[in-house]
Amino acid sequence: MQNADIARALETIAILLEIRGEEHYRVLAYQRAAESVAAAGTPVAELEDPRSLPNVGGTTARVINDLAQNRTPEILAELAEEIPAGLVELTRLPGVGPHTAGRLWRELGVTSMEEVAALGEGSIAALRGFGKKSEEAILRAARAHASRERRMLLDEATAFGERLLEFVRSRPAAERVEVAGSLRRQQETVGDLNLVAASEDPKALVEAFASAPFVEEVSSRGPTGASVVCTGGVEAELRVVSPEGFGSLLQHFTGSRAHNAALRERAERRGLSLSEYGLGEAGGGRYEPLRTEEELYARLGLPYIPPELREDGGEIEAAERGELPELVEVRDIRGDLHVHTNYSDGKGTIESMAEAAIALGYEYLVFCDHSQSLRVANGLSPRRLAEKMEAVRRADERYPEIHLLCGAEVDILRDGSLDYEDAVLAELDFVVASVHTAFRMDEDSMTDRIVRAMHNPHVRAIGHPTGRLLNRRDPYAVDVSRLIREAAATNTALELNAYPDRLDLSAPHAREAVRAGVRLTIDTDAHDERALSFMRFGVTQARRAWVERQSVVNCLPWPEFEAYLREGKR
Repeated sequence: MQNADIARALETIAILLEIRGEEHYRVLAYQRAAESVAAAGTPVAELEDPRSLPNVGGTTARVINDLAQNRTPEILAELAEEIPAGLVELTRLPGVGPHTAGRLWRELGVTSMEEVAALGEGSIAALRGFGKKSEEAILRAARAHASRERRMLLDEATAFGERLLEFVRSRPAAERVEVAGSLRRQQETVGDLNLVAASEDPKALVEAFASAPFVEEVSSRGPTGASVVCTGGVEAELRVVSPEGFGSLLQHFTGSRAHNAALRERAERRGLSLSEYGLGEAGGGRYEPLRTEEELYARLGLPYIPPELREDGGEIEAAERGELPELVEVRDIRGDLHVHTNYSDGKGTIESMAEAAIALGYEYLVFCDHSQSLRVANGLSPRRLAEKMEAVRRADERYPEIHLLCGAEVDILRDGSLDYEDAVLAELDFVVASVHTAFRMDEDSMTDRIVRAMHNPHVRAIGHPTGRLLNRRDPYAVDVSRLIREAAATNTALELNAYPDRLDLSAPHAREAVRAGVRLTIDTDAHDERALSFMRFGVTQARRAWVERQSVVNCLPWPEFEAYLREGKR
């Protein structure tokens, strides 16, 4: 286990002990041990004795040793057997700490977020120490969480969609198969999966799909389609049409509803009727199927509109004027400006991350490990940062195929000051400033906090600007429009974080930023080599925001990016 994993396990033990009602000193021992492991400058697994760490005694040292060797500690196994695992998740709710989670379990019998969401009005308020307002806050948060959890993150939906595509495309009856729906439009989260196929033998294709090894239940089935429930409860639908009508069906089931409604209105103004079956004369009841989407849009007097834009956000009008943007593509990305290594909470080394970036064809890579105050992420002291800078310089000499740079993801402290002194920041190649703590500040204070960081001459970008975690944590209160204005005024870039549970900035905010003349960085925030591939999701969100490559800092070729770094913010 890495230090960050061990620290999280120790924190889980502390939460479970508190839920059980253990003495405070036992809970505190594990909390302090977690902090020490997170702040350790070297991998705990390499220590001869974890007791060399501050606040680690004999009992917690044995637990740390077990975790470091990938063994389940006896205390964790005991607690996991006694206390429902879902209670730890409850502690994420506002106003629900471990003690409260324990009371909800013992007094109301709830063991999961879903069970809390299903509680009747007055159930919590009837408990001693709770009131109507606290109950409303807990139920509202639990129900919102349960609703979000039904939607998949984009990487999970993509992986599942690709599995379905591979299976259906491999069937003899399949001529063409594509994903449709919200996944094709690359929405931030995806509810169910839609596939559209062309076949001369639709019945055979439907039967194959319905009997696939990943299907647990067939919800409905007909001669041209089936709806199923797959492993893990994922709902999927296949619709099959003759090759002549593939374009009509694909366009219809890609959506969005608002885009399709606007297209139907345009068709009606031209005396036509548009449906999933194709185009026909208005009122005629007969439709001409269309083989491709390009043909459908052309028949309506429009160029092809990329799926990511199909949200009725002005794309039809822009297409009519010939003003659709030349959307950024993955191949336009020349480097990644925000990745982590095992110097902080990453799993990859400088060398392994560099080699993965070379394999992607990148011209440059910026290592931005956490700064000193973020102890849970093993943030770097100025001394350790200097050691890392030297390690990056040495690696840069060993890898002539790529330019390796040393930056930092520097915490924006509560008052808007930064976690390193300016003299330290000046030594770095690139500084990303981010909020990682004190999320509950009011909107004005949080906005002032980030704006102050923007005015630091060394801060080149603001990382994941709203702090959201999809399906887990709402954005903190912040005036994004003001951040955008200040970013334009200070020549500070805003990050579009490509990590699938962030995708932050959101597409509407990214579009607003580009309209205001703000440059974006599309970064993966990768903590291992695999996560460098998340760039694709950041790019698709930028495409949803109408972003072109000239608005993205890391689309610059190396000579231009090097000049951008030299010029500073001015």
